[in-house]
Amino acid sequence: MELLLNTQEERCRMEVYNEYLKKLPQLLVQLESVEKMYEKALLELEMLKDKDPHDHSVALYADRLERTKEQCLTRMADIRSQAHLIFRLKAQIEQESTALRTLIGE
Repeated sequence: MELLLNTQEERCRMEVYNEYLKKLPQLLVQLESVEKMYEKALLELEMLKDKDPHDHSVALYADRLERTKEQCLTRMADIRSQAHLIFRLKAQIEQESTALRTLIGE
């Protein structure tokens, strides 16, 4: 039987590949949390529409919600970008690794 992880380079590839497999679900959980936070901010902003915009508390809270919304948009874009990169790097390892190609059945 042929040894699949017979070089240091191949073993390193597998370590990195395993890190990618762990990181992707973590990113998806983070994305879900940030999207929920964004949806809550939208809901609360909608609820504030019928409140007096000249009320100091309403204005401060609305401003905080707008900042939260913008931070969420920035974070969602960052998470998506990270996930996209990790998927591309994972695919690259799958193409370059003789061990993975063998296990996948290519």
